[in-house]
Amino acid sequence: MTDHPQKPVTKAKPTTTRPKKSYRASQKREMTRAFKQDAFESAAWKVFSSIGLDAATVRDIVALSNVSPGSFYNYYKTKETIFDIILVKVAQRVRDAARLARSEENNLDTMLQKSQYAAFRELLSIHGAPHFLELNQHHIRAKLFNMSETREMLDDLKQNLLRVVPMKNTSPERMDFIAAAVLTTALEGLLYIARNPLVDIDQTSRLTAGMTAAGIRAAAAACG
Repeated sequence: MTDHPQKPVTKAKPTTTRPKKSYRASQKREMTRAFKQDAFESAAWKVFSSIGLDAATVRDIVALSNVSPGSFYNYYKTKETIFDIILVKVAQRVRDAARLARSEENNLDTMLQKSQYAAFRELLSIHGAPHFLELNQHHIRAKLFNMSETREMLDDLKQNLLRVVPMKNTSPERMDFIAAAVLTTALEGLLYIARNPLVDIDQTSRLTAGMTAAGIRAAAAACG
C-alpha cells in the first residue's frame, strides 16, 4: 500500500472588505451640485444687477450660466427663489461687517458712523452691487424686515444701543422701532450711494450717523 503524499495545508486568506465607493459618488454629486448652484447664482447676480428682478427671466439666468434649464428648476423653481438666496448672502456680508465695526465702540456717534461706513464699504466691494440695489430697491424694501439676517442685525443693534445710551426705561416695542429707524436710515444711505457712485462714503456715513444719533438721543430723552 503506497502512501499518498499529503497535500500541504493552505491557510485561508483573510477576507478583506473593500471600501464602498458610494461616498465617492456622493462627493461627486455634491461637487456637481455646488458647481451648478454657483454658476446659477453668479449668472443671476449679473442678470439682477443689469436689468433687475422684474425684467429678468429664468431663461436669461440659464443662458448666462451654461447649465441646463432642468437643473435650475431642480434647485430653485423660480427666479424669486434665487433672488432671495442672493439677497440673504449680501445681507449676511453687510451684517457681519457692521457688527464687527461697532462691537467695541462706546460712543454713539462713532459707533454708528463706523458701522455704517463698514456696511457701505462692504457692499461697494461687491461688483455690481450699486446697480443691484438701485434696480431692485422695491423688492429689497419689501423683503428686508422679514429676513432672519435682518432680525439678527436689529437684535445686535439694540444691545449696542443700550450699551452706549441710557435707555433703560424704554419699552421693548420702542426699542424695536428705534433700531428699525437706524437700519432704515442706513438703507437710504446705501441707496443714495448706489444712485451716486462717486459720492464720498465717509461723508455719507457721517451724515447718516449724525442724523440717526440725534434721533436716538431725542427718543432717549423723551423716555426719561
